[in-house]
Amino acid sequence: MQKPRKEFLLSILLTWITSFIGFALFYLKLVDYGFTLFIITPLCIGYFIGQKPTLGVSAAVALVFGLAVFFIMLLTAELEWLFCIVILFPLFIPVILIGIWIGYSLKKYIEKKHNTQNPQFSFYPFLILLFSGIIEHQFNSNYEYGKVESSIDLACSKEIAYDFIKSVDTLEGKKSVLMSLGLPVPQKCILEKEEIGAKRTCYFENGTIEEKVTELKKGELLKMQVTDYKLLGLRWLKFEEATYIFTQKDNFTRLTRITTYRSQLKPRFYWRFWERSAIEAEHEYVLNDLKRRLELKESKK
Repeated sequence: MQKPRKEFLLSILLTWITSFIGFALFYLKLVDYGFTLFIITPLCIGYFIGQKPTLGVSAAVALVFGLAVFFIMLLTAELEWLFCIVILFPLFIPVILIGIWIGYSLKKYIEKKHNTQNPQFSFYPFLILLFSGIIEHQFNSNYEYGKVESSIDLACSKEIAYDFIKSVDTLEGKKSVLMSLGLPVPQKCILEKEEIGAKRTCYFENGTIEEKVTELKKGELLKMQVTDYKLLGLRWLKFEEATYIFTQKDNFTRLTRITTYRSQLKPRFYWRFWERSAIEAEHEYVLNDLKRRLELKESKK
């Protein structure tokens, strides 16, 4: 077997090993949803691809192989939804390309400095991956608070809006793009009693969110603390409160939905956008369903 082919196969093997190590550290909870998982791991994958003799179709094959192994493990272990896998691509691809550039540039530098066409592969990235995960897990596993607010204007009194949203038998409507990619779709919400301390359960296609009423003023405020949620993935997110505020505006009601949460995802500049987009999609689905049901009631009069 020719050496370039051997080196190419070795680079594929190393991308697989890197993906497996990154996943194993994550699965064993030695690595959090942070820089080690989302930056160091794809950087190392790119590095080993860049170490191969020539860049081209073979590099693309190695790239697809490395990503496929990592994402398939996440899905088969039921750690994440397809939605999460899809939105990882805009983050992973640029980082992997940087890793390829580092690996390729370093290989060329060593070839030139030592006058050799076959520099040895460096295994230092594995050590960086391991130590980065341990250090980050020990010193940077805190959650950051977030808040998402959405509003809708309804052609009804605030008391009617309150009655229509406190419990919902069936939620229907047009699914957003994110929901089509696997974001949980709300199905119904049941409030057991209309009093402080009552339990409210929201059902999704693949789980539930349980809430406890902490403040209740009919036609004005419905505030709930999230006590438990059982949804695929979401190890990185902790929901805190769900609030509905009803405000009378002349002949219509402005209903405001507020969700507060804590997130472990990093880097924050990237994940903050997707967290907001996902929660806003859930809000819009629920609020638009409420508007649909109110309009349907009016049309039957």
